[in-house]
Amino acid sequence: IWREYDTDGSGFIEADELKNFLKDLLKEAKKEGYNPIDEDKLIEYTDTLLQIFDTNKDGKLQLSEMAKLLPVKENFLCRSVFKGCSKLTREDIERVFALYDRDRNGTIENEELKGFLKDLLELVKKDYDAQDLGEFQDAILRGCDFNRDGKINKKELTMILMTLAKHPPDDEESK
Repeated sequence: IWREYDTDGSGFIEADELKNFLKDLLKEAKKEGYNPIDEDKLIEYTDTLLQIFDTNKDGKLQLSEMAKLLPVKENFLCRSVFKGCSKLTREDIERVFALYDRDRNGTIENEELKGFLKDLLELVKKDYDAQDLGEFQDAILRGCDFNRDGKINKKELTMILMTLAKHPPDDEESK
C-alpha cells in the first residue's frame, strides 16, 4: 500500500496521495453497496484523517502514522512471550516464522521481511519513517543475515527472537 500511494517516492504520504488512497478505498466500499462520495467530502475526509493521524503535524503521513491508520490485528512480536522471557520455545519460533513466511518458501524476504521489520521496529521506536525502516533493515541484515542472501531463514530468525527475548526494549527506549 505504501509504495502504491507514495507516488512521488518521497517517503511520505502527502494530502493528495492520501486523497487518492481514500478514493480507491471508497470505490471498494461502493462495490459493497455504499454510496459514492463527492470531491468536497473526499477533501474533508482527507483533512480529518491528517488531523487525527499526523501526530507530528507536518501535513503528511510518515510510515508509522500510516501504520496506525491501517493497523494489523496484532503486532505478534508484542506478545508477552517475547518480552523479558528467556523461555522462547521452538513452537514460538515456528509460529513467528510461519506468520511472516507467507509464501512458505523457507525464508522471510521482500515484503514479508519488510512486514517483520516494521513490527520489530515498532517495539523499539514509536515514530519512524521509510528511511528509518531502511536503515533498520540494513542493520538487521548486517548483524543477522549470516549467509548474506538478503533474507531471513529460520536459524537467523531464531537469533533475532532470542536477542529480543533476552534484551527487550524498556518503555523509555520505545519512546
